[in-house]
Amino acid sequence: MTTKELIVRTALKLFLQHGFHNTSMVMIANMIGISKPAIYYHFKNKDEMVHGVLDYFTDKMGEWSSDYFPPSNSAKEFFEKIFQAIPVFMNVELVLLEEKNKRYSYSYNDLIGILSKYKPEFRKRISQDVLNIRKILEQKIIVAQEENLIRPDLQPSRLAVFIQTIIEGSIFICELDQKLNINFVSNDNFTILWNLINK
Repeated sequence: MTTKELIVRTALKLFLQHGFHNTSMVMIANMIGISKPAIYYHFKNKDEMVHGVLDYFTDKMGEWSSDYFPPSNSAKEFFEKIFQAIPVFMNVELVLLEEKNKRYSYSYNDLIGILSKYKPEFRKRISQDVLNIRKILEQKIIVAQEENLIRPDLQPSRLAVFIQTIIEGSIFICELDQKLNINFVSNDNFTILWNLINK
């Protein structure tokens, strides 16, 4: 692991432990055991480090997706797997930091919410990731329609928004209501959705 990646991972961990606003460059340097100037060699300020964290998320989730979604999947298998992945998306920080069953004060989803309100440039960057996911969903919907699996009267772009809303909403609701079983919710939501859109 490079020093730059170590800084990014440590920053992410401290953001999740203490909150974005309560994490300083000094805290990051101290946790790693390097000097503050060593951090500034890689990131000129905290904002630039945030971009590093967001880039790390995109790269890490890209690697995870390549392993999780085999290219040979049918469209139906893709949608089923993406709903089965809702528990992973809910605890995505565990994937990012390669940990199991670790609990933080803040989730990565909390951090994204904070950053998107903190600065317009962060909101724009986060929005790009959301739009990229939607484009992937839209392409899979088009393929499923070509395979005669999904109703042809459904507009792919609108259905992609609908699916993304269900996924994000499931995460939000299950984070708030600890009595809900995220695995049951994700499987149930897929079954209901597929029955609605299946030709």
